[in-house]
Amino acid sequence: MKFTFTTLAYPHLKLEEVLERAKIFGLDAIELRVAEDGIHIKPHYPIDKTYLRIIEESDVKIASIAGYARFSSISDEERKRNEDLLRILILMAEELGAKAVRVYAGRFPDDVENSIRRISESLNRLAEYSDKHNVYIAIETHDELTKLEILLKLLGKLHPEIKILYDVANMIMVGERHEEVFPHIAGRMVHVHVKDFVIVEGKRVFVRPGRGVVPICKVLNDLKSIGYQGYVSVEWEKMWHPELEDPDTVIPLYIDFM
Repeated sequence: MKFTFTTLAYPHLKLEEVLERAKIFGLDAIELRVAEDGIHIKPHYPIDKTYLRIIEESDVKIASIAGYARFSSISDEERKRNEDLLRILILMAEELGAKAVRVYAGRFPDDVENSIRRISESLNRLAEYSDKHNVYIAIETHDELTKLEILLKLLGKLHPEIKILYDVANMIMVGERHEEVFPHIAGRMVHVHVKDFVIVEGKRVFVRPGRGVVPICKVLNDLKSIGYQGYVSVEWEKMWHPELEDPDTVIPLYIDFM
């Protein structure tokens, strides 16, 4: 088991500065957010040689790519666009040496069965493509997939080589328990997000490790028990919550805690 953090924590820094943080924290890799806003890097292939040089010279690996492809849309055209996006992300991951690309199911616009059918059809179309390029598609426990019942329904329809990015905090937020979720997904996890939180006036507020409701130590012990060899990534959502404490302070606290 290895530790990293997502570049979501550093929307205010250049990519080379984020890579330098990884070395300062004693980490060998980052989880690289790839989005059209161009914060750090856009989903374009071939990858700009400037970015390749920056990453190579840093001597820091790319643990995984955090992309934003999603597949629940009723629109065939929209899903096709996201399938094309995922192909680009897979090629980027292959060139960068990343083992996984994060995808979302997306919000369900209609009933569960039809949404799952569309999501599984799109992802299954790309299963062989991702395998050919030695990159896992990792669907995050996010949106409707934070509910175990729905997650299991989708997994039952997906190609076995499509894996899971387990965000335990997302599932706890909607009332699921790690102890109940973990046995069902232990064999399919290739990446894990860790963050702690408390509820304040009905809203989730992220906090330092050990101060909230997420059983981080239990999660880590369970990962060790199955011989998990992937990355556990600190997801400090500074980009979405600019009021959060400085990641230069908090990320090392998480790493030390783990």
